[in-house]
Parts: sequence; structure tokens; C-alpha cells
Amino acid sequence: MVTRDRAENRDGPKMLKPLVEKRRRDRINRSLEELRLLLLERTRDQNLRNPKLEKAEILEFAVGYLRERNRVEPPAQDAEALASCYLSEFRECLLRLAAFAQDASPATRAQLFSALHGYLRPKPPRPEPGEPRPPAPRLPLDPAAPAPGPALHQRPPVHKGPPGRASCPTLCNPIDGIPPDSLVPGILQARILERVAISSSNA
Repeated sequence: MVTRDRAENRDGPKMLKPLVEKRRRDRINRSLEELRLLLLERTRDQNLRNPKLEKAEILEFAVGYLRERNRVEPPAQDAEALASCYLSEFRECLLRLAAFAQDASPATRAQLFSALHGYLRPKPPRPEPGEPRPPAPRLPLDPAAPAPGPALHQRPPVHKGPPGRASCPTLCNPIDGIPPDSLVPGILQARILERVAISSSNA
């Protein structure tokens, strides 16, 4: 009796192995069939309409499709890194603008402040195709206003982050009350414009 039980236990794995192998082949075939239909939907290649297409040909079609897609549409850069660089450059431009406004004449400062406020207003909807576009308004220049001073070309100190990270400048001494890690350009711009307005009224 014991000998018979041992013999059945030894034969058990041998009986299950063909069943496991069959299930594995079925999964491969189902996945290849789904891959063929997806490639047919994407590429419209008539060769993929054949349901008896060789497995190797289906895989070759998939490799060629992925290579072509990567060539036409290169992988996008990290969205977080792009947003960080954009915000850093945005802060730097606004700080340079504020430095220029502090050294400019009252008339130039008033014109600049008025023009910048226009960018804070909601933009009008884009015209439909075929409709004439209205001419862009021009900012009148004050002939008596002095030329921009050297403050326009002065760059505020930048902090180069630790090695190994993206070389995106980060401002280390922003205007008082504006944190360097502000993530909302609109709020940052509004605060700097407010500071420029206060400087203009005190001049």
C-alpha cells in the first residue's frame, strides 16, 4: 500500500507538467493574438490581417513599430524637472525686472507697471480661422525717459544645486516676503508688481 502511494506521488508531477506547459503556450498565443490586433489597429498593415501570421513576424512588427514611434516621438523629459527650470527662470526674470524698475525714472516705472498689468488681465478668446486679427496695441514711449540703466543687465545671484542634479538656477536671495520656492508664477508676479507699485508711489 505504501509503495503504491509513493508511486502515485512520483507520477503526479509528470502528469501535471504537460498541463502546465499547455497553459503556458495558450497564454503566449493569446498575448500574441492581442498584440497582432493592436498592431493592426495602429499601423493598418494588411499583413497583420492574417490570423495565422507567424509568431516571429508579429514580434518583428512590434519591434519595428516601437522603434519608429521612438524615432518620431522621442521620450518626453521629466515634467517635474521642466517645471522647476521654468519657475526658476521665471523668478529670475521678475527679479531682474524689479531691480530695473527700482532704478528707473518715475515715468518709465509707471509705463512699465501699466504694461505689466495688462498681462495679468484675462486674454481675449482667439479669433476663429478666417477672421481678421485686431492689431496689437503699442505701448507709447516717453521720449524724456532715460534709457534702461545697468540694473537691467545685472543678474541676481544664483545658487547652483548639489552636483548630480539638473543645472537649473535657483534664486537664493529673493525679494522680501516672496519665498524662493513659490510654485505659482501668477502670485509671484502679482507680488512683485505690488512692490513696484509701492516704489512708484513713494518716488
